[in-house]
Amino acid sequence: MRSLKVFLSTIVVFLLAVNTAFADEAGFQPNFIEGGQTVKIGDLSEIDLDESLLLLDKSDTIEIQQYFGNLPTGNEIGSIFPESEAEDWFVLFEYEEVGHVSDKEKNKIDAKKLLKSYQEGTAAANEGRPEEEHLYVTGWHTEPFYNEADSTLEWALLAEDYQKNQIINYNVRILTRQGFVSVLLVTGLDTLDTDIATMKNLILPKYKIVEGSQYDDFDPKTDKKSDVGLAGLILGGAGLVAAKKAGLIGLILIFVKKFWFLVVAIPVALFGWIKRRMRNKKEEEQDNYTAYGSDQQPNNDSSSSPYTNNSSDQTFNNDSK
Repeated sequence: MRSLKVFLSTIVVFLLAVNTAFADEAGFQPNFIEGGQTVKIGDLSEIDLDESLLLLDKSDTIEIQQYFGNLPTGNEIGSIFPESEAEDWFVLFEYEEVGHVSDKEKNKIDAKKLLKSYQEGTAAANEGRPEEEHLYVTGWHTEPFYNEADSTLEWALLAEDYQKNQIINYNVRILTRQGFVSVLLVTGLDTLDTDIATMKNLILPKYKIVEGSQYDDFDPKTDKKSDVGLAGLILGGAGLVAAKKAGLIGLILIFVKKFWFLVVAIPVALFGWIKRRMRNKKEEEQDNYTAYGSDQQPNNDSSSSPYTNNSSDQTFNNDSK
């Protein structure tokens, strides 16, 4: 059996060589929404999208994840990418309506105990699996902490594969009236700190839950309460409830699904090709427009453009598909 490293390299080559051809044949056209405007993300949130960013709505996020070779969860509500081809990262947004998550554990988050749970879970998951599929949790990059001011939970785990290749995921959970929004940064270790700063400066401060769905809008008389607490979110989220019946193995499977996103990060290299493809198409349309003159435009259906209307005062509902 080939090593994980060789296997992942093969996936990259396959994605670049085969999926790009598939995109051309299948007419894959992600509708990137340009920055400089307010954009809805799902039904309960919106973002003042910076001009340096691009956004995909729910349906296009699911489609691009499938195109990348990933299995969508069905909870996706949007994703954000850098406009610059020099940057390779993306932020994935998901929403899970599990009921109102209590934050009463906010002063009792035991990072040491949680880390031990992760390590024991991965050790058990490694049993009976080939060595090249083993994963080892080595510590925290960012210990879990809860910000009561904006009802957000944040943490980042460090791990490595059997060849000591480091893996990291950076997670943010934003509590809402009836569930939580999951924000996942996918990037490489070399640019991790820079990309975290980008997320914290350009994305999270401009992202907000709409009125009526905010955490403080919870009505105990009418709204469902969740069985998941803050520690539960860190250990696996809503699936933790189901895992109680499945036992340790069930929890491990949830852990692997939530944590092992190395394959998810691979297609970032492919995203540069997608952006260039979209940009070239846009430039061709602009050249055609210029050639025909402003008074005589070519007879092209504007809906075929991969970019949406860029009016800065228009708010887009991205769940219309």
